[in-house]
Amino acid sequence: MAMRLTRILLLLVALALAPTGCGGQGPSGAGIDRSLQEKLTQLKRDSGTVREQALIARPVVVRFYEARNARHAWDGEDAEQIVRAVRSVYEDGLNPSDYHLAALDRLLSEREQSRSPALEADLDILLTDAVAGMVDHVRYGRVRPITLNPSWNVDPREGAPPLEGEVARIAGAGSAEKAIQESKPNHFIYAGLKGALAQLREIAAKGGWPTVPAGKTIRPGAKDPRIAAIRARLLAAGELQGGDPASTVYDSELRKAVELFQERHRLNADGLIDKGVIDAMNVSAAVRADQVRVNLERARWVLPGLTDDFLLVNLPAFKAYLIRNHRNVWEARTQVGQEGKATPSFNAMMRTVVLNPDWTVPGSIIQQEIAPAMAKDPTYLARKGLVVLDSKGQPVDPKSVDWKDAASEGSRYTLQQPPGTDNALGRVKFLFPNPYSIYLHDTPSKASFEAEKRTFSHGCIRLERPLELAEILLSGQDSWDAAKIRDTLERGETQNVNLEHPLPVVIVYWTVSVGASGEVRIMNDIYGLDPPILAALGPWAGRN
Repeated sequence: MAMRLTRILLLLVALALAPTGCGGQGPSGAGIDRSLQEKLTQLKRDSGTVREQALIARPVVVRFYEARNARHAWDGEDAEQIVRAVRSVYEDGLNPSDYHLAALDRLLSEREQSRSPALEADLDILLTDAVAGMVDHVRYGRVRPITLNPSWNVDPREGAPPLEGEVARIAGAGSAEKAIQESKPNHFIYAGLKGALAQLREIAAKGGWPTVPAGKTIRPGAKDPRIAAIRARLLAAGELQGGDPASTVYDSELRKAVELFQERHRLNADGLIDKGVIDAMNVSAAVRADQVRVNLERARWVLPGLTDDFLLVNLPAFKAYLIRNHRNVWEARTQVGQEGKATPSFNAMMRTVVLNPDWTVPGSIIQQEIAPAMAKDPTYLARKGLVVLDSKGQPVDPKSVDWKDAASEGSRYTLQQPPGTDNALGRVKFLFPNPYSIYLHDTPSKASFEAEKRTFSHGCIRLERPLELAEILLSGQDSWDAAKIRDTLERGETQNVNLEHPLPVVIVYWTVSVGASGEVRIMNDIYGLDPPILAALGPWAGRN
């Protein structure tokens, strides 16, 4: 009996002295929490780092632990689950390396060899910061849009729940990984972009698609040695489903695939394989994947603030859409600002529909266009139907104005164009007050809507079929039906109609978009705004 008791005591001593590795018991929770308190004191005192890692959301981390009295947050399989979630932000177009992935991997490796309160505290803090950074970035964007676009006036984080509360919710969930995934946007636009990103990355991983040599336009029915490369290109992306891959004849089946490609890339779907089509085909799958990454980021800026009803204008798509109860009830082509007079992206509230608007010419147009035109042709104003008014609103003889000194004269006089079919604003305009004096309006330049690239305006947005939009917006309001609108237009008098229910207007710049039925569309970067966002996101480091 004494011998047995001695053996038991020796075994207990051996266990007490044994190192704590992956098979041993780790440090106590109290020991971890004491070490954690020391780390938090340092983090509150200065910006601090943890294992040479600058924290993404230091104030959030501090508030999170203060709310739980500096107790550690992550137990059991939490660390492995969070690391898997970090790797999965690859699918959202973000870089896992931005969320302490390498440091977390190192700490987990060290933990298998030897566990200490300091290591556990460091791991807990970095896990918390990774969760906070991921949740914030996948919901609202990694890049602050105002840093790239001074006109941006919407903060998607405004009114959002405190981030430390979201981290606490994830820490209390049964599965941290599942809770993180559920925190991501579930909008169909976001899902469609993620799907497109995955498809393009898969194509790029397989070597991408072939390039098509330049040359003359290929018309349906023609025979051209480049047709084989075009077939391979369309097969790789899924526009073409079959056929003889070696055929050099532009047959009807290939034409359907080409027209589908044109539709998906906002090109005129005429079946002609011209320079524009070939240039679009020759953009690599990897570059297209980066383009999708940029637009996933843009979607994160906008989607949290979308309501059930809004008017969306996508500038590079040259399209406007009226959304009611999550349904697209009206859409039309647009004309937007020229490259040097780019239409900005911002949000505002539409409050007024103006029937038979007059047009007050902006001073910049007087100085840059009208004054030089008048200096060459004194009949220019009369031909355009413009009248000159003095500071009291009285008509002035254009011949009395010194048009050579437009800079000073532009401030003394006002140029107006009365309502009418030739008015530059057409028969209706839509006002949503904003600092940029941008509005939507009709235009007499109807033929310009047929152009493939429609950057024609001085910044305002010209609408195709604006009267249809007016009828929808005014329907059910003070008997404003189609007949009343038509009668008002025929009388020719300007009338401002205030909307009973102001409508949010969202002007976005998406070079890749997703329709309500899931179709993906790719547009040209008309203002060159994609590269700065891609640079801010950082180069994609590949699957980690």
